[in-house]
Amino acid sequence: MLSAVAVFAFAQDPPAPTPAPVPAGPAKPQAPAIKPAPAATPAAPTGAQARYFAEQFRRLRGEIEELKGAHALQQQQTDKFKIQVRKLKNDNQMLTRKLAGNVATADEVKALQAALKEMDANRLKDRAIVQKTLADLGKLIAKVAQQKAAAVEPNPRVVAQNFKFNTHKVESGEFLGTIIIAYNLAYKDEGLGTVTQSQVLKANPGLNPNRLLVGQKIKIPLPGEIK
Repeated sequence: MLSAVAVFAFAQDPPAPTPAPVPAGPAKPQAPAIKPAPAATPAAPTGAQARYFAEQFRRLRGEIEELKGAHALQQQQTDKFKIQVRKLKNDNQMLTRKLAGNVATADEVKALQAALKEMDANRLKDRAIVQKTLADLGKLIAKVAQQKAAAVEPNPRVVAQNFKFNTHKVESGEFLGTIIIAYNLAYKDEGLGTVTQSQVLKANPGLNPNRLLVGQKIKIPLPGEIK
């Protein structure tokens, strides 16, 4: 126990001596503070260095101008692409609307086919009606012509001479009455008058209006040539 205390006491540092008080007296003059030396001013560039820096500046300025021009060109192309894309979108929308309006459904196609069939059937029906009407008209004209011929037959037929006429060659299925009607229509188109069956019979002595032969030639006088 005592040895441990002795070791501890030996290990401690001796206490620092208390400084003696300094007697008051006149203050000593302090030495002037030493100012740091001013930094050295960089030397001005020589002529070669100035030209080098100027050249580098011009080069950088040119590259900046080129970048500005490239950026402006890219912006123009971008704007052009935007306009083209907008136009393509509008065209696509118009085409879509057009296709939507032009495309017919299956029911519409069937309805159209039915309408076409009905129209064709009506056309054939009208054609048949017209043909039948013409045939009935020809029969009626032939009947009237026979009645007139029978009424005139007892009287002697006057033969006309020295008159202008057109020659008609009888074809199959023709009657004298229908032939005269056809020529009268042509004469009217030319601004002329008409001819009668009596005048035709005067121009064709010996002609039997009830028995026309295929290939037989008939004189159709011009209007006003035969009284």
